[in-house]
Amino acid sequence: MVRNIFDEYLDSYLMAMADPREKDFGSFWVECGRMFAGVIKLKPEMYHQYTRLHDHTWDEVMKRMYDSNMRNFVVYYHKETSLMFHHWEYVGTDLKSDMDKVAGDPIVRKWWTYCEPCQEPFKWDGPPPSKGGDGGPGGEWWASMEEVNHCGAWPIAYSSEYPDPDFVPKNPEGKISTSTDTEGLEHN
Repeated sequence: MVRNIFDEYLDSYLMAMADPREKDFGSFWVECGRMFAGVIKLKPEMYHQYTRLHDHTWDEVMKRMYDSNMRNFVVYYHKETSLMFHHWEYVGTDLKSDMDKVAGDPIVRKWWTYCEPCQEPFKWDGPPPSKGGDGGPGGEWWASMEEVNHCGAWPIAYSSEYPDPDFVPKNPEGKISTSTDTEGLEHN
């Protein structure tokens, strides 16, 4: 069985977490998302490519993530350590099925071939996820993170607007990419 990049979340969280939490807000019910986070190193020389890819994540990738109940996916970068942290919320009811759809999507897999050369996982042996690699025993492309604190209220609504109207591009050259415009980008 080929593992996909999201199996680390299933291994780390699915058994430990209940179904999506439900909160009673008077006359209606709201299902709250399950939160996930990961960490990986960014190769400093690949910063330009990574920001070019993420200043406008390919529309097809965004649609697949949305259709697979992924919301509020955010990546943070710490320049001094070259660490990237991501956080996202899952609002569906069948995490494994939804993550298998993400991992099986040909455009997402193509997207990964451009992201992977930018990243340096902490523990990974063999080919990258886009090429069917599973990282070997204990391998994780993005290392799972444990939530140790959550302050504040649960989100009860997610915007369907894309891109975020308040987003400020980070690519130093002002370039973006699309699934049909990848000129000059390195990939597997």
